[in-house]
Amino acid sequence: MHWGTIAMRGLWPAGFLMTGATTLALLAGTWGQGDAGGTFARLADWIFGAGWAAAAAWSVVFVLRLRRWEAGKGPYCRSCAGPTGPVRRGRVALGRQLADFRRCYNCGKHTPELR
Repeated sequence: MHWGTIAMRGLWPAGFLMTGATTLALLAGTWGQGDAGGTFARLADWIFGAGWAAAAAWSVVFVLRLRRWEAGKGPYCRSCAGPTGPVRRGRVALGRQLADFRRCYNCGKHTPELR
């Protein structure tokens, strides 16, 4: 298993949430310096806390899904037996609905979701 690749593919939303929340909090804090009521400064604290809490929640869910896969109870890739991501809706091609699928965190291939 390529654990670095698995971590990058599974945790990029958490990194995006942390970066976005920190940037928005810094911008709101900068705008709040001239504010008489300090509403932007208070908003900056809430933005920062909410963004980092959402990133922590995403990370916990990802780790729990990995632990479930390790125990043999979670979905796995049919090519490399690696962990897979959430179910994604299949495309419509030539008027036909393709099967829903999961993307493997290890090899990046699509695995059809069998019902």
